[in-house]
Amino acid sequence: MRNTVLITDAVRNGSNCCSKKEIQQQTNIAWGTMCKVVDSLLAQGYLFARKEEPQGRGRPMIPICINAESAYFLGFDIGASRTRALVCDLNFNVVYKNDTITQRYTDTESFLKWIYEIFDMVIAESHLPIEKFKGIGVSVSGNVDTETGVIVSGGNWGAKWGANIPLGEKLAEYSEVPVFVLTSSTAGVLAEYNFGRWKGRANLVSVGLGVGIGSGVISNDHLLISQPRRPVGYIGHMLIPGNKHTCTCDFVGCLESYSGGESLATVAKELLPDRPGLHSAAALDHAAENGCPEAIEILDTAASYNAVGIASMIQLYYPDALIFYGGQCRKDGYLFNQTLKALEKILPPERLCKFEIGLSNLGSFQGAMGAARIAYEKFF
Repeated sequence: MRNTVLITDAVRNGSNCCSKKEIQQQTNIAWGTMCKVVDSLLAQGYLFARKEEPQGRGRPMIPICINAESAYFLGFDIGASRTRALVCDLNFNVVYKNDTITQRYTDTESFLKWIYEIFDMVIAESHLPIEKFKGIGVSVSGNVDTETGVIVSGGNWGAKWGANIPLGEKLAEYSEVPVFVLTSSTAGVLAEYNFGRWKGRANLVSVGLGVGIGSGVISNDHLLISQPRRPVGYIGHMLIPGNKHTCTCDFVGCLESYSGGESLATVAKELLPDRPGLHSAAALDHAAENGCPEAIEILDTAASYNAVGIASMIQLYYPDALIFYGGQCRKDGYLFNQTLKALEKILPPERLCKFEIGLSNLGSFQGAMGAARIAYEKFF
């Protein structure tokens, strides 16, 4: 990680009251290098030294603080149904939020025009000077080549494999701010690591259960970033024997093609054509809670599929905590609780006792928060 980020994080973690000695102790950066970077951040106005009256003998400690309004980071999260944007200052206070419907993909030009319009709206409504924006992060429900900033596909919002939208390059050109693009699952777990209930745990696995199904990984304090040909956490596209449904990725048998939110609605229409009241994931969940046998059968199957994917992530990464988020993760929801029960049946007891399980406390802007954080890490 960049020294500027390590040092600014140390000041923030020290409640904006750190001496150079304390910064060096937290970061383990060589003293000379640390002093040079701190002095540069002070000169640029990102940090400032608070003057304090001397107490007792000797030189007084000079507390170093973050100038929160000196830099801003924009995070986008393009989801299957909603797209969210937020702006964080250098202290990672959220100073602006926006939530809009995700536009269905038709072509690259229209998609980019829509993104530019959201960017312009953020700048106009936040009333923040564009020159203080140091980076933009974009998290995407889909496949992303983070090395090039290209969205390869976003099946849940209409972009088929091979769409190859050069979002990073084009948005950077339009905004004149550097851009980093990653998957929503990756951004989500980064947000959990930095801001969530299990903040700072060395090994985390987050699982999103919604329209799509995905997972993100922090391993030994490192974010694992997925690539189209080197996927990490793509549990929604694990092939489940016996599942004959076609996924948005055009393969047959993916976990998500049965257990994803829209897929459950399709399954209900196929199996229960005369029960239109059950033709949505939410309706199925409510009916199952109330003992409807048809809904229970559909969701029990979905839970067993979910458990296979989640158990694989646990076996691979040995997390300290397993964090759930997404529209299908309600504390009292039937599918969510059946997924946990199915998971307990698959995993050996000695593995289950090694990690905590819980729901994210970051809300619907989790992905956007992670996107803003990655922009900070890459560009500050």
